[in-house]
Amino acid sequence: CFWSFWRGRSRAKALGPPATVRPNLSSPRTASIWFAARCLYYLVGDSQAVWRATKLRANSKDTVELIMQQSIFRAKSLSFGTVAPGCAARQTQSIAGHRLQAWNAASTSVAACSAVAITIPAARRCSASTTAFSAVQPPRHTSRRSSVKVHANWGAPVEFKPARVVSNTSAAAGPLHKLLIDVGPLAAGYAVPGQFIQIKVGDSKPGFFAIASAPGTLADGLLEFLIKGAPGTTAELLCNAVGGTEVSVSPVMGKGFPLDRLPASTTSAVLMFATGSGISPIRAVIDSGALAGRDLTLYYGTRNTDSTAYRELLPDWQNNGVKVVQVFSESKQGYVHDVFEREGLSKLPADAASAVGALLCGHKGMCQAVTSLLTAKGVPPEKILLNF
Repeated sequence: CFWSFWRGRSRAKALGPPATVRPNLSSPRTASIWFAARCLYYLVGDSQAVWRATKLRANSKDTVELIMQQSIFRAKSLSFGTVAPGCAARQTQSIAGHRLQAWNAASTSVAACSAVAITIPAARRCSASTTAFSAVQPPRHTSRRSSVKVHANWGAPVEFKPARVVSNTSAAAGPLHKLLIDVGPLAAGYAVPGQFIQIKVGDSKPGFFAIASAPGTLADGLLEFLIKGAPGTTAELLCNAVGGTEVSVSPVMGKGFPLDRLPASTTSAVLMFATGSGISPIRAVIDSGALAGRDLTLYYGTRNTDSTAYRELLPDWQNNGVKVVQVFSESKQGYVHDVFEREGLSKLPADAASAVGALLCGHKGMCQAVTSLLTAKGVPPEKILLNF
């Protein structure tokens, strides 16, 4: 239901089909309730929740919280799959019946979508309330399955271990900091550039941070992170931490960049794209030497020179064969994808489909734009790598 509530609010921003096909979703409130009701129908066969959503008016006096609360109550009173008869059916009829009368009394008109009929599988109807609510049902997408597999959680809980901040230095102008953290034996789990860990300070909400140092390059137990602070977040707490601060860390997580998709025998050129603190895992790849011997180009976007992290490493990278293209948004160059489209796209080899690979980390819009440019040139999506 809560997922549907968020889905409804975001869906309300987009134009939907005509009102004769579905409710008017221009209101975030209406859209939220509509999607919550559809969620209940597909999960527990609560056809009445869907039907009530089609009757909902934007000027209804019921609050979103109240409707969501009752929807959750109804879900708990029904079994998954076929609707349970008896008590659940009586609860359904009692709740939905009174609410229908209240809605009809509050508005003399009914949403246009309430004239649309749909056939609900007989096995999923609630026998005690079907008669009272059989006049109308909202349309179902015929391409959707009638059952949904629900996962109760996203996996085993993360086990946090104590760790300690060793040093904290400014990495660039603004809230960018380089932190060395002693994670102890957990550092042994770091094997692939692009992996990350979760960190929390005290009882703060865990943050996800990519490891900036290459595997095996620091003393035992130490990992480096490039962290951009944001008000009210764990990142801000870490940026304000001093040497000796106790933190909690998860084991090393993620698979990192799947560099095995870019074999040296077939991928002679590798493009790397990073913006802001997204340089962290890219730096780990470069320093690891995993791409040594390739034609490497780094497009690195920041606001200006002062806000560029690891700028002291750029000369070393260039001496080791990495072409570095710095993109400063304040200098009217545009963004990373703009510069690549303008200056780099035409330089791709003729056999780009087989010879070119790419690594991306940073702003979502940049990643999407670069991916579109590369795939249009024939670069297979499986050779465009992300670390998350």
